[in-house]
Amino acid sequence: MKQKANNFQLMRELSLHQQAAIAATLMERMLPNYQLFAEVSQFGDSKLLRNILDLCWEWLTVKKVKINFERLAEELELVTPEVSQFDMFGVYPAVDCATALDMMLNGICQQDPAEFVNVAKISQATVARLIEYEAEDIDVTTEAELKKIVRDHPLMHYEMECLAELIELVRPMHPVGREQMQQLKAWVKEQGLTNLAMELPLHVAATPATLAQPE
Repeated sequence: MKQKANNFQLMRELSLHQQAAIAATLMERMLPNYQLFAEVSQFGDSKLLRNILDLCWEWLTVKKVKINFERLAEELELVTPEVSQFDMFGVYPAVDCATALDMMLNGICQQDPAEFVNVAKISQATVARLIEYEAEDIDVTTEAELKKIVRDHPLMHYEMECLAELIELVRPMHPVGREQMQQLKAWVKEQGLTNLAMELPLHVAATPATLAQPE
């Protein structure tokens, strides 16, 4: 029996622009994690990250657009938090968001589709980190047990289902233009949740307290 391909394998089978479109859509689901952290910690620049992601969409949907992505990567590095400087769980998803956006920029600059797949991997890793953090109150004695908890968690199932749905949504898009971009952004709005199940649009009062709690 032929083994069923996983999401990452299926994503790799798409064109570079299709993979970039998926990565940009996943970034839309991760960006509120940074926005919440910036609001709570008074560190960073949410508007900069929003602008960078908008420019990534511009690159995807406008032919021959000229954008200095190298400079944007330098600006992004300056507003990426250092984990050791913040005593709250929310710093981790914020760093993941900034790191994933940096990979998005690398993928565009280097024309490297592997970086767009890495964005999907980071999004999934962010979900796993939250599940592991919340599992600290559970009596887990082995790494295998913890992996099973992560794998079986509804939030991880939701993350994997979202990526699978995105792949199928993007597959017929040739090319990815403004109409397709609007379709993908509408999909994010329809989901109504970030990858950590925070409501969209983001309101601090409506988010899980976990993200703002000290470790």
